[in-house]
Amino acid sequence: MKKTVLSTMGAVVIMAFAMVSCGGSSVPKASLKNQVDSLSYSYGVTMADQGLGQYLEQLGVLQSTSSIEYDYQMKIASADSLEKESLRKELAAKIDSVNRINAPKMNQFIKGLKEGINLDEASAYAQGLSVGIQFSQQMLPQLNGMVFSEDSTKKANVNQILSGLISTLKNEQLAINKMDASAYIQDEFNKAQERQMKAQEETLKEQYSEEIAAGDAFMKENSQREEVVTLPSGLQYEVIKEGKGAVPTDTDRVKVHYHGTLIDGTVFDSSIDRGTPQSFGVNQVIPGWTEALKLMPVGSKWRIYVPYNLAYGSADRGTIKPFSNLIFDVELLEIEK
Repeated sequence: MKKTVLSTMGAVVIMAFAMVSCGGSSVPKASLKNQVDSLSYSYGVTMADQGLGQYLEQLGVLQSTSSIEYDYQMKIASADSLEKESLRKELAAKIDSVNRINAPKMNQFIKGLKEGINLDEASAYAQGLSVGIQFSQQMLPQLNGMVFSEDSTKKANVNQILSGLISTLKNEQLAINKMDASAYIQDEFNKAQERQMKAQEETLKEQYSEEIAAGDAFMKENSQREEVVTLPSGLQYEVIKEGKGAVPTDTDRVKVHYHGTLIDGTVFDSSIDRGTPQSFGVNQVIPGWTEALKLMPVGSKWRIYVPYNLAYGSADRGTIKPFSNLIFDVELLEIEK
């Protein structure tokens, strides 16, 4: 997600930087009162640090401090304690000098950015493309839609985005450092994706409620048979033939013959029908298979009954529809060396 957002930012700046508007150039102060503020500030820091700052340097709007910082970091790393302090002061003075050179153009950029990011849609089209307008119409809706889609009362704090973004471009002290800001944004995006996937799965569960009920009923009835063992995970198996060989571990690679069907008997895959055994890592298959294989001695043939949460879950795999419970006849031929 982060990569997509940042690459979009690069395109935005390339399209829109040429237009500079009028308005105040003061930097909003960081005020991280809640999760939304911290997220917004981190977003601004990350956008400036991983795309916008470099582009402004390429255009000559800003002079870079990266090479200065790198050179001094090398010197400081090899210096003694007295020299380190002197070198740190020299570094701070040189960065301050670059910041003063950058300040006039930076102020003009901030004016255009602040005006554009706060325009409404109608004014934005009338004004044309600018970095702030692109933030307003593309980046902010993307951020709000991704992170706050479940709560329409929340939206990113524009002032905190500007605070993080501009403070980063101006090499000022940050309320959240660049590394932490990037990690924070990535974590929030990951959480948002997980929430969206969970919501989508719940919607699918409603759609496939009858199939799920039929699968649950099958597993319940099957568990009553004397020859069937039900494990705590919900996986069921019955031993057709008990082998006497070694039992695979997580890191092993095994060779098997198998025959897979849905609970109604529909065949979806069969190495037995193809006449060719298959080899794969114990941890490279669905969870139900992994659990069963780590209990089977080589030479065994089991019939395993896999609930959907240990199979393909809500995924649609053609013949295997979402929330399908699966049945496999599995013969463990060998552990490959």
